[in-house]
Amino acid sequence: MKKLITLFFLTATTFMLAQKPIKVKELKLKYTLPEGWNVSPFTAEINWENSKNTFCNCSAIHFYSPNKNGQFNVVVYPTLISGLDSTKRNFVGALNFVPVEKYDKTKNEFFSFEKRHSHFVDSKKGNQKSYDVVRFVAKLKDRAYVFYAWQESMNLLNPNVEKDLNKMINAIEPLD
Repeated sequence: MKKLITLFFLTATTFMLAQKPIKVKELKLKYTLPEGWNVSPFTAEINWENSKNTFCNCSAIHFYSPNKNGQFNVVVYPTLISGLDSTKRNFVGALNFVPVEKYDKTKNEFFSFEKRHSHFVDSKKGNQKSYDVVRFVAKLKDRAYVFYAWQESMNLLNPNVEKDLNKMINAIEPLD
């Protein structure tokens, strides 16, 4: 019985900590991790352009969740409005976003987005087509955020996968 009570409190504590909002002042963001999601931030306090990580020579935050059909990923790049055209924000590591003209306007509780469906090409594999991806761009007063959301699966993104990815996107909000 004592072990059961201890297990209950450990589980409850873990759940409460997972639901606590986390502020990343360097990126001017906060988030609450949905169940099953993990995070790796790569931040630079002074200049978002000078940080280095595995994704970009810039600041970023990587959210990921294991899935039996391929890991879910959401990468967020902060930038000044003037940095939106930077080529480096079209890449997530070796994966290069293939630009498309068509986009939808969408919003959630915290951001208004330009949402583009496309795919990555893998520059390490001779620009071979890679994962389907959704790119969201949110512009605020003095800054912008570029979000990439994809599943590491060669299957097309379907509504269920997008719903799962949107749980993470909806858990992110700007700090002002």
